[in-house]
Formats: sequence, C-alpha cells, structure tokens
Amino acid sequence: MNEAAEELQFERAAVLRDRLRAIQKLGTRQHVVAGAFAELDVIAFVQGQTRACVCVLHYSGGTLQDKEYTFFHVTESDPAEVLSSFIKQYYAQRNAVAKTVLLSHEIEEQDAVGEYLSSIAECKVELAVPQRGERRVLTRLAEKNAFEEIERREKQSERRHKSLELLQNVTGMAALPLRLEAYDISNFAGQDTVGSMIVFVEGQPKKSDYRKFKIACAANGQDDYASMREMLTRRVQRYVDGDEKFAPLPNAFMIDGGLGHVHVCKEVLDSFGLSVPCFGMVKDDRHRTRALVAPDGREFGISATPALFALIGRMQEEVHRFAIEYNRKLGGKKVRGSTLDKIPGVGDKRRTDLLKHFGSIENIKQASEQELARILPRNAAQSVYEFLHQDS
Repeated sequence: MNEAAEELQFERAAVLRDRLRAIQKLGTRQHVVAGAFAELDVIAFVQGQTRACVCVLHYSGGTLQDKEYTFFHVTESDPAEVLSSFIKQYYAQRNAVAKTVLLSHEIEEQDAVGEYLSSIAECKVELAVPQRGERRVLTRLAEKNAFEEIERREKQSERRHKSLELLQNVTGMAALPLRLEAYDISNFAGQDTVGSMIVFVEGQPKKSDYRKFKIACAANGQDDYASMREMLTRRVQRYVDGDEKFAPLPNAFMIDGGLGHVHVCKEVLDSFGLSVPCFGMVKDDRHRTRALVAPDGREFGISATPALFALIGRMQEEVHRFAIEYNRKLGGKKVRGSTLDKIPGVGDKRRTDLLKHFGSIENIKQASEQELARILPRNAAQSVYEFLHQDS
C-alpha cells in the first residue's frame, strides 16, 4: 500500500487500504466472537420435506471443534417438543455440558431443562434463545448446517431410490426391491467354512440385520453349493419358524456366484413354497460384478448402468467383507499361537498365504525350501524351512 502511495497511485492505495481495514475488522470481529463464547454448544432444529434434523455445533477455545447431526423421519414436528426431548437425552448420554447452550427455538419447560443441565455440569448452565447479535448469527449458522445436511441426505436418498427402480426395471421384479439380502461362502485354508448374510434396506446397509453361519456340512469336505444350500435353508427355516431376527423375507435374494449357486437358492425357496426373486452376482475377469443371472439362465448386464453397477458392486463387496471377517476371526483363533507364530519373519499375511496354498501346517512341513520360496521371499522361505526342520 505504501509503495502504491509513493508512486502517486492514490486510487489504488485507497483500495488496498480499504481491503486491509476490512481484513483487520473481520479478524477483530472473529476474535470478539471467540472471546465472548469460548465454550458453548449451539443447537438448531430444522424441518425438511421428508425428515427433520437437529444440528449441534461444539465450540471450544473460541473455535468450532465438532458438528453432530441427528435425523428424525417425521414431516410435521413441534420444534419446542423435539428440542426439549433431544437435549435431555443428548446430554444425559454425553454427561458433559458446555457453560452456554444456544438454541434456535424456545423449548418446553426451558427453566427446568436449564436446571437439569446445570445438575449434569455441576455449575450454572446458561440456556438461551438469542434473537439478535452474534449469538443469533451462531444459531442461524447451525440452522444453515442442518438445512444443508437435510438437502444432502435427501439427494442421496433420491439417488438410492433411483438405483432400486433401475434394478426393478432391468430384472422385471414386480415390487420395488426395498429390502435386499446378499449371501456368500468363505473358508480358511479349506477349513472353517462360514456363510454370511448382509441386508440392504432402501439401498443402504442395515448392519443390525446381518447374520453369520458356521457351516456344518463343510466338515465332510469343501462344497460351495452344499454350503450355500445349508445357509439358505437355515435362514428360511428360521423365518418360517417365526424367528423375528430373520423377518421379513427380502424382495430379492442376491447370491455371490453364478448360475449353479442361483439354482441352489431357487431349489431352497421352492422347497418352502416361497416365490421370491433370486439372482447371482456374476463377476468378470477383474473380479468385478458384470451382470446378474436369474435361475432360468437370463443375464442382466449392469456394467453400462453406473448407478446399478455401484449398488450391486457395493453389496457384493460388503457380503464378501463380512464373510472374510468372520472367517478370519474363527481361523485366527485356531492358528494364533500355532507353530507358524514362532517363526521369525512370519506375520499374519505370510501365515495366511502359507495355509491357503498348502492347506495345513503338516503340508507346509513336507514342502521343500524351493516350494516355500514360490509363496514367500527367499529369506522368509529359508527361515520357515529351517525352523520346521530344526529337529530333523
């Protein structure tokens, strides 16, 4: 600014001066806000078209530390009632209250709620509904955050609903597949065969409905079809028996596998007199889902439809992850503390690779150093071989 003035560029100097003052004023204003409200929570309620949202902004040391959103699937709500109920439950669980709590709306029994918060904080808590000034700016900011989050969620919901409509149209299902179940089989080095069932409701995972199965028939040897049949039979039988943990049935069964696996699913459903669509999630050479296959052999390509490709791919990845996670948990219990754990340079990954390739510790012991080197780096293969043959 001084250089511009010295060059007699007075107009430019004036512009730079005004900008500098504006920046300084903004900094001072932010400092005042931070200093006045160093420790506070700001809570706002906003009603959207299909859901309501409560946004909580946590300020500490004068700066925004965290945002939290809670959604309610209601279209007509009384802000005073919703906020009053929310605040009592929220702080009872959190067991910590800021010295100042600003609200976007008046609430029911505000004085009593303020006393309740003070009892949790063990000091006087100010519960206020600002109408103007810096405090009102903060509650409006919380309202803006809540509104934007509602918009974001509703757009996501619209996209998920569109994906389900695409799935219905592509496969010809009579009903919109609001509930989908996917199934996969996994084993650890040919042992500890398990089955996994995951659930998507309205295009989103519903993890509370996930189920896992230890496969009994696999004790007689690895057989994916028999394992799938056992898992699906047990799942449907539990539903038929009235087990609420296995209700309701899905709009469609999605099987990780090809036509043979879908035939197994159809046979199980037919044996119970049930008519529920089922499809196999067929992968390409890159292990990505390329199509769905129906029991009659019809294939429905999905790779050219990004939204549908993403939905099915996500389900297949999730059911596989859930199966592998359970499988490793069971297998790890047996392998952990085994001979392989005592070998220097052999961690979880190398141990798993060895067992997957050779099938058992006894087979690993029978392998030559050259055979081990096909699976492990040469130095690690040498360590394994020498350790397993040290008493020979």
